[in-house]
Amino acid sequence: MGRQRLLAGGALLVVVAAVVALVVSLAGSSGGSGRKATAPASQQRSRAGKKGASQSTGRVRNATPQPGWKPHSGPVPILEYHVLGRPQTEVPYPDLYVPRASFRKQMDWLEQQGYEAVTLEQVEEAWYHGGTLPSKPMVISFDDGYRPQYTFALPTLREHGWPGVLNLKAEGSDLYESNVKAMLAAGWELAAHTINHSDLTTLEGSALEEEVAGSREILQREYNVPVKNFCYPAGRFDETVIAAVEAAGYVGATTEIPGSATKDHPYELARIEVLGSWTLSDLAAALRG
Repeated sequence: MGRQRLLAGGALLVVVAAVVALVVSLAGSSGGSGRKATAPASQQRSRAGKKGASQSTGRVRNATPQPGWKPHSGPVPILEYHVLGRPQTEVPYPDLYVPRASFRKQMDWLEQQGYEAVTLEQVEEAWYHGGTLPSKPMVISFDDGYRPQYTFALPTLREHGWPGVLNLKAEGSDLYESNVKAMLAAGWELAAHTINHSDLTTLEGSALEEEVAGSREILQREYNVPVKNFCYPAGRFDETVIAAVEAAGYVGATTEIPGSATKDHPYELARIEVLGSWTLSDLAAALRG
């Protein structure tokens, strides 16, 4: 009987050990995060290595100059996006909603064409201070501060190793402070887009100064980063507004003038506004134009 008990106990220990080993193995393969894996680990490592961000800092590859980049003084296209997704109800400007599937296809297509995204600050460093850029640089900008810019644009651009530019209203955006900080940690640039998204051509004096200089002060204080660029709400500006932007210490300002930005007009930088109805052919034509 004693020998039978010993044998039974030994068998039980073997079973328990096997169960524990299986549990440990499963926990290790899931990373202990509780989230479902989107691809086998080998595929994830391969993709991260090709596109990736630094594992230690979270910054995307193109947040810093890369080997092989060269001086660049020519035009650079700046893409302009607003909401990523489809409008759930009737909205005043439905074409400012770019479906997420379309956005992903556009980013993939741009990479296939040899484009690489950088920040506007990097472009200005190349234009005015001898910095370097990839062979086909572009800037991808996002206006106002909508949630999908964090939940969808950030991870999508990260897959390509690209930063974006967030033109943020100092008050009233949909983004949490933690969202903006995560975007900055990935290497995105923060640019000012006034405090209240006001039509600056209707303001003067202290009211204009508050929206232009005041928005920069708020963002710099809140996020502790330099805010070197400005974005005119709805693309509305005139000579008085340009003077206020320059006086506030901005290096450049983006508009809604169609075309590619050039170094000769730092406070009238053209952009390509991408619309929800666009096909890849439309995007290609805009970039050629």
